[in-house]
Amino acid sequence: MSLSVGQHRFASRAHPAAVSALLICGALSWGRHALAEPPPPTETGDDAGEVAPPPAAPAAPALPAEPAAVSPLLPGYVPTLVGVDLPPPLIWKWARFSTANYLVTATGGAATLATAIIHPRAQHSLSGGLWFDESVRNALRVDTLPNRYIFRDASDVGLSLMVSWPFVADALTTAWWYRGSRDTAQEMALIDLETLAVSGAIQGVTNVVVSRERPYGRDCGSEELPSDSIDCANPVHYRSFFSGHSAFSFTGAALICIHHFENELLGAPWDALSCAGGYAVAATTATFRVVSDVHYASDVLTGALLGTLVGYGVPLLHYSRRANSTTTMAEVQLHLVPSPGGIGLLGIF
Repeated sequence: MSLSVGQHRFASRAHPAAVSALLICGALSWGRHALAEPPPPTETGDDAGEVAPPPAAPAAPALPAEPAAVSPLLPGYVPTLVGVDLPPPLIWKWARFSTANYLVTATGGAATLATAIIHPRAQHSLSGGLWFDESVRNALRVDTLPNRYIFRDASDVGLSLMVSWPFVADALTTAWWYRGSRDTAQEMALIDLETLAVSGAIQGVTNVVVSRERPYGRDCGSEELPSDSIDCANPVHYRSFFSGHSAFSFTGAALICIHHFENELLGAPWDALSCAGGYAVAATTATFRVVSDVHYASDVLTGALLGTLVGYGVPLLHYSRRANSTTTMAEVQLHLVPSPGGIGLLGIF
């Protein structure tokens, strides 16, 4: 093979296959660069012999754009756990639960527990219905014993709801979780405990002292209600006056109302609706006690009256005393902290 450049001629003995391989490698190398780099600007006319100008300096990086809102119906949507329109945290503006309040709560709780264990007196102060009791009993009592047990169980559910609601729904969920104030939730729960303890003590002592026979007691010994049945043989059969279910339920309803209105837990109209709902459940619970033939109408009405008076009276003693700067500065918080010799006591003033 021979190559000629200009007027000079060179001879080459290279193998044609080697030359072909070199040409192929060169073509592949050129193709790789052609794919990796943008093509140079096209040269036309008089500019064909001129060198292309150097590339311009890179522009300043643009600021990152805010992410676009993602629709809840599209993939990638992440719901937020905290709303932007939540109300401000609660602030407890009243006097703190004092040592005297702890003593009242402990005394009331002990009296409630003791009267639940002690049997009613053997001498019964009340027997049978009073005033309108018999007419209301005949109008509301269901006929069959199994149906009475159904309403009795339903009244137990209502009682459980009304006693637990001020603690779980109002103090723990609304005041602490929703409104972000553990301090307010704690004070509310302590007031609830004290109020229910006072209500339970009054109801328990009256129950034991009066020892009124329940309405179904006159049917004990019948074919439907044998005398050896639990309802007849158990001393609970003389705990008619006054209704504990009614007293505790209306105490819980009063606590719901006063906490919502004094602290504005949910705002209008939800505070008023919560109060009305509490009284609706309490009234239904008390009515079911008459329907199930466990109490007379006078029993549940007395319990409703006492529960309402105690349910408002005890909390108002707390909400009537505003916290002042002296009380706040005088409070001391005690904490156990580790120390080199064991455990130390830290007081925060």
